[in-house]
Amino acid sequence: MSKKFLVAFCGLLLSSGLTAAEMKVGVVDLRKLVDQSSQSQKSQAELKKEFQPRETKLVNEQKELKKLEEKLEKDIATMSEADKRKTEKDLIDRGREFKRAMDEMRQDYGLRANQEMAKIQKVVQEAIQSVAKEQNFDLILVDGVAFAKDGLNITDQVEKKLGGSSKK
Repeated sequence: MSKKFLVAFCGLLLSSGLTAAEMKVGVVDLRKLVDQSSQSQKSQAELKKEFQPRETKLVNEQKELKKLEEKLEKDIATMSEADKRKTEKDLIDRGREFKRAMDEMRQDYGLRANQEMAKIQKVVQEAIQSVAKEQNFDLILVDGVAFAKDGLNITDQVEKKLGGSSKK
């Protein structure tokens, strides 16, 4: 599919009379912009703050389950059959509830992370388009670039437009 697109694109360029020398092309490292932008770092901090209470609660519950399990192993010989069954049932029920709560938190976190990523990608896309228009680029390539000269890379310019600085 991409080979056909490339051939069609080259044919379009040749038929329009636009040569490679006249065409202004730029390359952007989208992953760097998204992962290392100040918006991304802020978003990650907000997600951590949002989910920290639930995570702490789950860690405490896991510790309680471990204590209950150790108590059962330690006292199993001296427990009555009814107490043993009750403690085992409690352990199983709480283990299920813990697993359910953990799965729910992971799903919620994934959903929120995806929402935040969509916002970041929109801001990055707007910054790329803004730089492209300001500097009269004809084409900006983002993904799938095997090689590009450093002079074509406008990632730093887009990053400045975003107002963030990359950490190397």
